[in-house]
Amino acid sequence: MVYTAKNQKELLWSLFLLFILVISINDFSKWLLFFALIYSMVILAFLFIKYQFEINEDYLSYQILFFRWPIYKTRISPNEIIQIRFKRVGWSAKGAIIRVHKGFNIRIVSFIPDHVFKDLLDFASSKDVPYFKTKDYCILEK
Repeated sequence: MVYTAKNQKELLWSLFLLFILVISINDFSKWLLFFALIYSMVILAFLFIKYQFEINEDYLSYQILFFRWPIYKTRISPNEIIQIRFKRVGWSAKGAIIRVHKGFNIRIVSFIPDHVFKDLLDFASSKDVPYFKTKDYCILEK
């Protein structure tokens, strides 16, 4: 099944509008105006980034997309996984970190639908992948 991440678009839009306001005032030095313009373009680019995570029977797939174009894509088989660590993120959110032998660790937070953690745990159990649940994560499971 394919899971997609929720972005914090409200925060990014407010930062973008703040930098546009700084640019429109235009009473600052040129280097500060250039700084605000660069940051507003970077924030605008971040608004169009999506994250996808897929759990298949034989592998896990993770990709970062800019519009529809993949920026980063990886496919992980169970023998490449060192450990899956389930932890609490923030006050009431669940999260998981997939540690791999080669490459970047994958952070699974704010993906919808919410049963991604149950499916990931089922995948780890069926493929004999070591996993660890923190105490805080176990509290959220209750």
